[in-house]
Amino acid sequence: TFPVKGDTEMQAHFFVNSYRVSLSAENGTITSGNDTYTYGREIVAEAAADEGHHFVAWTDEAGDWLSAENPITFTVKGNTVMRAHFAPNSCLVSLSAVDGRITSGDGTYTYGTEVTAAADTDKKGYHLVKWTNAAGDSLSAENPYTFPVKGDTEMQAYFSNIYQVNLFAAEHGRITSGGGTYTHGAGAVAVATADYGYHLVRWENAAGDSLSADNPYRFAVKEDVKLTAVFSEARMLVTAEAAAGGRVTGGGYYDYGSQVTLTAFPDSGYRFARWTAGEKLTVQVGNADSYSFLLIRTAFDSYRANFVREGGEKGEGGGESNGGEGNGGSQGNEFLPSDREAGAYHAEGVLHLVHLDGYFISIDTMTGERVLQFMADGDDAEYATALPAGVYILNAAKGEERIVARKFVVK
Repeated sequence: TFPVKGDTEMQAHFFVNSYRVSLSAENGTITSGNDTYTYGREIVAEAAADEGHHFVAWTDEAGDWLSAENPITFTVKGNTVMRAHFAPNSCLVSLSAVDGRITSGDGTYTYGTEVTAAADTDKKGYHLVKWTNAAGDSLSAENPYTFPVKGDTEMQAYFSNIYQVNLFAAEHGRITSGGGTYTHGAGAVAVATADYGYHLVRWENAAGDSLSADNPYRFAVKEDVKLTAVFSEARMLVTAEAAAGGRVTGGGYYDYGSQVTLTAFPDSGYRFARWTAGEKLTVQVGNADSYSFLLIRTAFDSYRANFVREGGEKGEGGGESNGGEGNGGSQGNEFLPSDREAGAYHAEGVLHLVHLDGYFISIDTMTGERVLQFMADGDDAEYATALPAGVYILNAAKGEERIVARKFVVK
């Protein structure tokens, strides 16, 4: 509105309106059309589905259905709000089993659903080995096997009566034998070898539980097995005992390769005679009251300190007289006369030899079992031998010369 004051020319100018097109997507992504456009502009709106989803529809700002087309073409006539809707795909899970049967998991599922596939078998000793896909690729050895569905799926469960035994060695040792495949119920023997100076402490299962200290370790295979052999520095028991007439120190557990010192202490009226060792404690190893050695493979692990009385009178044949009965005061042990005044008797756990220096001595029971065999060292020698009560025969040989002695009795 204006007042006219003369001839007037005027021109009205108009501009095309611009409008905003706002696009969004549920379970998808807008790929085109989200921008500002002039009135009447024809545009293309398009959205892409997320993995495992498919397009359903476009809706307006109020949520009303607009179209099932994607992409959709329309003319801009104002500000526009649209939403693309996508839904999860439906996936078919098909399961089968070899030497077994499917117990759960077959069916149709929406994309991303957690499916639990399970299988079983009626065959004794059989177990599930693996699940495979349609291409035969191994997927899992679990049963049941849980997985998210990402599409149509084909799987097969394989059963077998074959089990795997896997053996491993910790530090300081190695597996010798026992690993491999076994049929159900077969006996396996796991063997491990320790490095020098070490020994096997235990076999552990996969959970770290101790199963056995046996080596070899024998067991029946009823499942897949994983065992580890555990080793440690060897600790050995050295036993040291004292015969009548004294005591001894130094026995106990020692690390392999360490030095052991045994010490003998005679009681009043006794003196130390010698150390004997071995399974039967008959091997003479030393005459000093203190005896040291390295605890290695060749060392004995059982020792005895032997003692004899002091101040006793020498009986006939060189024996110590203790007032007992029998020839030579040998406490009931029969004196063994022989050629050239050679002889022997047993008293207080000690075998006394007389005039048998250099002779090869053997002592047998009356049934012929040999209990001692050694070379006599000394014309009047003593050997600690704790013989059980009984009757024994002593034989001596030196070159072609042989002495057959009479029996002697140990009470």
